[in-house]
Parts: sequence; structure tokens; C-alpha cells
Amino acid sequence: MEKGTSAFETWLREIQEEVAKRELPDALRTVAEEILKRYGTRIWFAEILGKRWSYITGCGGEDPLPLRQIPLTSRFGLVAEKWECIPPLEGEAILAFLREFLAQTGTSSAKSEG
Repeated sequence: MEKGTSAFETWLREIQEEVAKRELPDALRTVAEEILKRYGTRIWFAEILGKRWSYITGCGGEDPLPLRQIPLTSRFGLVAEKWECIPPLEGEAILAFLREFLAQTGTSSAKSEG
């Protein structure tokens, strides 16, 4: 189990280093792609506007089922399909990283010009 934890920590550290170089939408897309590759879990990031969650970026083009919304900050959240495929401790670490990342970088608009 030690080896698995070490591999996860290395994976997460590499993602942290990579997203630090990118603008917010691109950084979040990178996180979504890496989670899909590692766990087979599709996630979408959203800006929370009252009761509405407005899509920013993520993996896949269909509505996730079953739907699981996970608030990350007061402004941002993620929607996940098959979040339960991620081991609980790793999921908690991913969410902690995302919450910290968004708290530091999420002050400007998350919508990309497209």
C-alpha cells in the first residue's frame, strides 16, 4: 500500500506543478483529463451561480449519470460521474488540492473566450 500511496502523491504533485503554469480553464481541463486517465472518472468543473451550476470545462460531452455535485469553493464546484471509483483518501486529497488551487487562482473569471 505504501507504494500505491507514493505513486499517487507523485501523480498529484506532477499535476499541481503542471496546472500552476496554466490559465484557470486550461488548468481545470488538465485535471479532468488526468483524473479520467487514472480512474476512468469523468468530471466537469462549474461556476456556481446561486442554484445554477454553469459549465466551465471537463471531460466528455454527455450529462454525467449518476450525477454527483461536489462544491469546492463558494464559487466553483465539480460534477462527477463514477467518483466512487476513486479511493476515498485519494479523492479527499484531490478535492483538498482543488479547493486550495481555486482559492488561490479562482478570483478572475473562469470562462474562457471561445
